[in-house]
Amino acid sequence: MQCDICFRAGRQGEKKLHFLCPTDARNQLYEGRIQNARVLLENDALNSQIANLFPGDKAQQNGEPPNTAKSSIYIAAISAEKDQAVDRTNQIITQADELRAKVELAKEQIAKRKAIVARRKSDLASASNGVDARRTRQVEEVKKATGMTKHKWNLGHATTASSRTFLCGEAAKLYGLKKGRRNSGTEEYRIGGVRIVDLRSLNTASPAEISTALSHIVHLLMLSTHYLAIRLPAEITLPHRDYPLPTIFPVASSYKHTDVPFPGSTPNQSSNTSPTASRHAEAPSNLPHPRPLFVTKPLPLLSTEDPSGYGLFLEGVTLLAYDIAWVCKSQGIPVGDESNFEDICNLGRNLYNLLIGTRPRPSPGSRASSAQSTPTKGGRDTDGESERKNPSFTTMGNFSHGTAHSFLGGAVGTDFIRSWKLPSPTKLADKLKSKLLSEVANAEWEMLDADAWAVDDVMGDDGVVVGARKEAAERQQNLGMQSFMSMRTVVEAVEMVGGDGERKPGTSGWTKLRK
Repeated sequence: MQCDICFRAGRQGEKKLHFLCPTDARNQLYEGRIQNARVLLENDALNSQIANLFPGDKAQQNGEPPNTAKSSIYIAAISAEKDQAVDRTNQIITQADELRAKVELAKEQIAKRKAIVARRKSDLASASNGVDARRTRQVEEVKKATGMTKHKWNLGHATTASSRTFLCGEAAKLYGLKKGRRNSGTEEYRIGGVRIVDLRSLNTASPAEISTALSHIVHLLMLSTHYLAIRLPAEITLPHRDYPLPTIFPVASSYKHTDVPFPGSTPNQSSNTSPTASRHAEAPSNLPHPRPLFVTKPLPLLSTEDPSGYGLFLEGVTLLAYDIAWVCKSQGIPVGDESNFEDICNLGRNLYNLLIGTRPRPSPGSRASSAQSTPTKGGRDTDGESERKNPSFTTMGNFSHGTAHSFLGGAVGTDFIRSWKLPSPTKLADKLKSKLLSEVANAEWEMLDADAWAVDDVMGDDGVVVGARKEAAERQQNLGMQSFMSMRTVVEAVEMVGGDGERKPGTSGWTKLRK
C-alpha cells in the first residue's frame, strides 16, 4: 500500500525504510496477521476433522472448553497412525511391485519350459519311432554277451579242473601210489614203496609200517587238497619245526586254533611270575588235543599199556579215512557203499581212485570238446549250468573252496554235501575199536611169566615153536613184553604175514614142550 501522507511505497528496493507514520506500521503487520489467520483457519479445520473422527469428552459435549493437553495427544496419535498407514501403504505398494515382477519372471520361465517340453515331446516322438526293435536288439546283445561270459567262465573253470586233476595224478605218481595184487588175488595198494595198511588189519602191521604209510598218505592228501583248493573237514597238521610227526584234529576243533603244541611235548615255561605271564602260561590248557597219526608200539600192546593213546590213535586214523572219503565224495569219486564201514576204512583204494583211478586223466593243456567250445543258440551254456544244477554228476576238480564257480560253501555245494550219507567219525572209530579189540580177544595166546621166559633161553632147542622161525638175538630185545601173545609185536608181525597180507598157518602161538 502507499502511505497517504508521505506517498511512499511500503518497500523500495532491498532496503527497509523506517516507520514514519501509522500507515507504514499497519502495512508492515498485515502480512503476519494474514499468516496467523490462515493458521487459525487450518487449525479449526483440523479440529473439526478430529472432532468428527473422535467424539469429544463429556465436557466438550456439554459446551465446556476443551482440554488442550488431551487434544494435542490425540493429534499426535492421529499423526503417528497416519505415518504408519503411509508407511504400510508404501510397503504394500513395494511388495505388490515385487510380486508383479515375480509374476512376470514366472510367466517367462513357464513360456521357456513350455518350449522345452514341446521340443522334448517332438524328440520323444522321433525317438520312439522303432524303439521296440531297438530294445529287442539290445536285449539280445546283452543276453549274448552274458552267455559268452558264462561260457568263458565255464570254459576257464573246466580248464582249471583239468589242471587240478592232472596235478593230483602227477603228484600221486611221483609219490609212488600204485595198485597191485597179492598172491591170493586180492588188491594191494602201496605208496612210496610201503604197503598202505587197511584199518581193519592194523593189529598185524608194524608201527614203522603204519607210521610211514600214514605219513605218506597225509603228505599226498594235503598236496592234493592244495591243488583242488579244498578244506578238509578234519584239519591235518603236517610235520614242521618242533612238530616231528603228523596229527589230525577232530571236526569240531578244526581251524579254530593255531600254534598247538605237539602231543606229549611240554611248552616252554616262562620264568616271569607276573599275572599276565601266568595267564599266557595257562592258555595252552584250553587248546584242543590233536589225534596222532603215528604209533610207536604194536597196537595190541598199546591197547593194554595205554588205552587212552590207543583210542586217540584210532580216532586219528578214522578221521583220516573220513577226510579221504569226504574228498572223494566232493569230487564225484565213488567210495562204494558210503554208509559201509569197510568201504570207508579202505584208505588205499579210496586214495588211489581219487588221484589216479580208472578214468582217463586229461592233460593240463587240453580244452573242452568242440561241442563245448561255443555256447548254444540263445547264449546258453548247457554243460556248465547242468553240472552246477546237478552236482551228483560232478567231475574231478569241479567243486572246491577256492573259486566262486562251483563253490562248496554256496547253496548248491551245501545241498550237495547234505546229500551224502557218510557216517560220523565217532561211529567209525567205535566200530574200528570194537573190531580190533575183538580180534585181540579172540586170538589164541598163552601167558608166560619171566621165569618161563628165562627157561626158554636156557632150553635152547628144548622149546619148540610150532609153525614159526627161530627168534634172532637182535630181535629179542625189541619184544618189550613180559607176556608173549600169539599176535606178536609189530616188529615180528611183518615176518608172520605172507606176501598176500594173510597170516600164515601155524603161527597162532607158542607151544612149549617139556620132557
